[in-house]
Amino acid sequence: MRAHRTIAATTAVVALAFLSLLGTGHHTVRSGETLAGIAARYGTTAAALAKANGIANPNRIYVGSRLAVPGSGTPAPGASATGQHTVQRGDTLGRIAARYGTTISALVSTNGIRNPNLIRLGQVLTVPAGGSGGGGGTSSGAPAAQPKGGATHHVVQRGDTIGGIAARYGITQRQLIDANGLTGGVIYVGQRLSLVPSTAAPSAPAAGNRTHTVAAGETLSHIARRYGTTIRAIVDANGLSDPNRVRVGQRLAIPSSAGGSVALRCPVQGGARMMNDWGFPRSGGRFHEGNDLFAARGTPAVAVVGGTAVQVVGRIGGNQVKLAGDDGVSYYYTHLDSFGKAGRVAAGDVIGTVGATGNAAGGPPHVHFEVHPGGGAAVNPYPLIAPHC
Repeated sequence: MRAHRTIAATTAVVALAFLSLLGTGHHTVRSGETLAGIAARYGTTAAALAKANGIANPNRIYVGSRLAVPGSGTPAPGASATGQHTVQRGDTLGRIAARYGTTISALVSTNGIRNPNLIRLGQVLTVPAGGSGGGGGTSSGAPAAQPKGGATHHVVQRGDTIGGIAARYGITQRQLIDANGLTGGVIYVGQRLSLVPSTAAPSAPAAGNRTHTVAAGETLSHIARRYGTTIRAIVDANGLSDPNRVRVGQRLAIPSSAGGSVALRCPVQGGARMMNDWGFPRSGGRFHEGNDLFAARGTPAVAVVGGTAVQVVGRIGGNQVKLAGDDGVSYYYTHLDSFGKAGRVAAGDVIGTVGATGNAAGGPPHVHFEVHPGGGAAVNPYPLIAPHC
């Protein structure tokens, strides 16, 4: 009986709030929805919705309740249904959201999904607007918006949502997602988020034309693998009549791979566990400037691209490899258990093994991996390596 009175009282409060805010729009709560998910859909915050509707507990809303939505009351960009996706084997909501340039919360809200971790093979999902299937960048190619007040970063507080943070700084949700690799639509309290995408962030490691002098025992297959290209590309670039015959000392032009980029490898082979922990808080007021890839001690760590590997030992990073990639990007591997190949390496060469050295001693074995375009400041590696790991 008390539950019925609570529902009735809440409904009455909601109705009164709605009448006092006519013209702002409304939303009827569906099964599986949360206040945060609804707020993200309309480009507002859970706190604003709670205040507009007199909701004492933002974690408790009722199916069928009619909520007043502050502002225009229309779904924010990326929230109105535009298409459908049939769930395939291996699909997750995170992967589907990334493919269509939307968020997990938007998919959950639009489809009334009770458990975001449980979707069925063959299930047809309504996909909110916001992407054509590429999963990256804005569809318009418009320049990034400048956040209000000249802010460049935001540290996530309890109750924050992607939609709420974007609205606070006057930027789009897509800009915030792209700047931080939030393909799964999840953020964590204490995480440091970039508000403006790095102009130096590589979408794929670019490679210019190079030359290679054939050494004894080499074949075109070996050379192609070393530079992340194909036998056919080398044959065409050098006008070779017989791909099975190259001579020692012969100088070959090495073209970029198709599309002007080198095939990237996952830094840790064999199914490493990882998450987008870029920007997580660290001791001394620092923030995480890479991604941690967890695997069994001794698991191979490989060169993501061809380049020059330099081995370093330090107090904090332990056994480290700094890979100067042929693409102009520097890649850092730290906390290695042991070293592998050094000097000139090809993409896929083992340059170390997973460990827990340096200040990671005593913790679970992993490789801390960083990406520094042009050898400059670190950028979030997650969008670059997640598709390959």
